[in-house]
Amino acid sequence: MFDRFGAIALLVVLSACVSDPSVSARSGDDASPVVLSDDDLSPSARRFKTDLTTLASDAYQGREAGTPGYDKAVDYVVAAYEKIGLVPAGDDGTYLQSVPLRRASLALGTAEFSVSGQRYQRFEDYAVVPSTYETTVDVSGDVVFMGYGLDAPVFDQTAYREIDVTGKIVAVLQGVPEGLPSEEAAHFSRLDVKVQAARAYGAAGLIVIRPIGAENNTGLDRRVRRPMEQVILPEDRRGDLPATAVLTRPGTTKLLKAAGITSAQLDAASAPLALNVSVRIVAETVHEDFASPNVVGMIEGSDPELKDEYVVLTAHLDHIGELRTIAGAVQDGINNGAMDNASGIATLLEEARKFSADKERPRRSILFLALTAEEKGLLGSEYFANAPTIPREAMVANVNLDMPILLHDFTDVIAFGAAHSSLKQVAEEAGASMSITLTPDPVPEMVLFVRSDHYNFVRIGVPSIFLFLGFENGGKESFEKFMAYHYHQPSDESDLPILYNVAARFAELNYRIAKQIANADEAPTWNEGDFFGDHFSGDE
Repeated sequence: MFDRFGAIALLVVLSACVSDPSVSARSGDDASPVVLSDDDLSPSARRFKTDLTTLASDAYQGREAGTPGYDKAVDYVVAAYEKIGLVPAGDDGTYLQSVPLRRASLALGTAEFSVSGQRYQRFEDYAVVPSTYETTVDVSGDVVFMGYGLDAPVFDQTAYREIDVTGKIVAVLQGVPEGLPSEEAAHFSRLDVKVQAARAYGAAGLIVIRPIGAENNTGLDRRVRRPMEQVILPEDRRGDLPATAVLTRPGTTKLLKAAGITSAQLDAASAPLALNVSVRIVAETVHEDFASPNVVGMIEGSDPELKDEYVVLTAHLDHIGELRTIAGAVQDGINNGAMDNASGIATLLEEARKFSADKERPRRSILFLALTAEEKGLLGSEYFANAPTIPREAMVANVNLDMPILLHDFTDVIAFGAAHSSLKQVAEEAGASMSITLTPDPVPEMVLFVRSDHYNFVRIGVPSIFLFLGFENGGKESFEKFMAYHYHQPSDESDLPILYNVAARFAELNYRIAKQIANADEAPTWNEGDFFGDHFSGDE
């Protein structure tokens, strides 16, 4: 699961009405889930375990996009697709869709950031975001404070329409104002969305600053204080603005002092505010182009008319690879990514087996898509959504599978994205058939809605759903412990107490959702007046 600059996941199932000997019982609220032996697991759970433990083994070197470890994982998924009998649906009759990528990093010692001639300290005060299209950046301009940097009249955010920022450098607060709905707030909190707005109105550069009184400043400051790189799709310039910088809390304090204003005055600004200082941003960037594939397989639908429509099931295959540390500094530097996201790929493969084993094929076609470069910024899904190997208009729904934390018996799920379309009813019905309830997002501050691959299908107008493990029945403790001690760490590996019986139920729930979509008379529809349905009409 991807995490950067104020933008960042998941789900599953336990049934009280369907008997399953692989589901362990609980003797009370304080009882720990029982990890069953292989002999006590269902066939589905055993298959899931084989896929997860294989992909999360050291042999795959953390599956970072563009590395031999990721390519080895691609070979595993291709072999699984072939065994299941999926039809190749990638480039040129293969299972693979090549995704062009570019890595941008700052040339050593080239970054500069100065305010009215005073140079700030890199890492201590600021970081320059590497330009993904320019190798040399030297931009100066007067600074205009633009609040949260949103161009969203529907939410009364109209600062860009009140002042001409052509040639200016805009300063924007990280995050979003209070009062926005959770998933809309997640969308507008993304750095690339703010950059896109500034670029559209002619700004020369953008500075992200932190509210001085914000309690959660330290996370951003830590990211600023280490070398920064970006990986992007070379042809996608939507979020391109070469002169972009992020200030730490000390850097923000210096900027406000130079401008002669207090943080309270900044907070009270109800309109664009000229800061009466100029900023210069300088950097040289090194570019490295490479490619990494998505893996695409299909089961053709049975209905003569509906088979030309597709339900797209997605899970990212990549993880973050090996720790880049001095040799000998760590005993195990491989980030195996068992939960993130070998578990999602294992779910995808198990769903493919379920559909393949059905006596009757689904009415619509099902596309199984193992994605690259999710950890680099949702790039594999962005590329496929905008350059699919099937007709773009034929994609009627996306069911995304990312990082199910399978460490507790759960009774509820959060269905990210579902409330914006008729998919909410589908999820409710599938959950009810397994005694699973839908609950609201318990951690809206983590903006999970924009942190996984379904978001890119939303951005082209495709109704999407992404299930997240609920917080009931021990889920909150399970989630918090995983995020604190294992997320994006070498300890996210298959020796965790994974409940493969629960994993099999997770696959079953998603299978029921996908099957209901595939067999319905009508394709999913956006709710009337929904922000995402209206904003992303299918042709962003």
